[in-house]
Amino acid sequence: MPEEPCFEVIADRDMPDVEYLVAGFPGMGLIGGMASEQLINTLELEQVASLDCDQFPPTAVIFDGIPRRPVRFFAGQGMLLAKSDMVIPPVLTARVAEHIIDFAIENGAREAIVFDGIQEREDAEEDNKVWAIVSSHDASEKAAAAGIDLIKRGAIAGMSSTLLLYAQQQNLEAIGMLAEGTPQLPDPRATAKLLQVFASYKSLDIDTGSLIESADQLEEQYAQLVAKTKQAQADMEPQAAHPPLYG
Repeated sequence: MPEEPCFEVIADRDMPDVEYLVAGFPGMGLIGGMASEQLINTLELEQVASLDCDQFPPTAVIFDGIPRRPVRFFAGQGMLLAKSDMVIPPVLTARVAEHIIDFAIENGAREAIVFDGIQEREDAEEDNKVWAIVSSHDASEKAAAAGIDLIKRGAIAGMSSTLLLYAQQQNLEAIGMLAEGTPQLPDPRATAKLLQVFASYKSLDIDTGSLIESADQLEEQYAQLVAKTKQAQADMEPQAAHPPLYG
């Protein structure tokens, strides 16, 4: 029988007042992870704790020359933010979600907001539309008041689904905010749209200009890559069409 994983929340400093949890993990288009990083930088959130597990891959992320654990908590302005700089192994997803939600509740959180991305629809009438998944009627009313349409039917997977399900199980009001984006590349434009909706929902001032700038640069680089690939294909076509002749 496999050994049960051992988890530990390691505090870095005293916890400020917390009203709600925000969680954004690596997923489609890296939207959840980029949104979390933008909140940390824009709102100047401070690291307050990290989550460790003896079955996590041996990984450290480096900031200003200092190693950090990949799964960390940040706080400020009534927000507790959970993020990860690694993809959580599927076998540990449920336990990680439980520890994040429990830690948030223990520190006074009364709501959870989960960021993620979903595949953009082919018939989409709005670029990077943000959808909601809610845990209760009250959360549904809040989403409607913020102008966020609900996903009526569908499925999500990974950390986002597990966080939302466990929040609901613990009677923690929860809303998933999912921005339509492209799965092939990081999608800073979808991330910016998600944060604009979140900022309106929580009456926050969040800078998304740098994300739009990143999107412009990424799109230009991708367009150049596509152009070079097409040119390379075009250069090869005459050679393929006219094979060498032998007399």
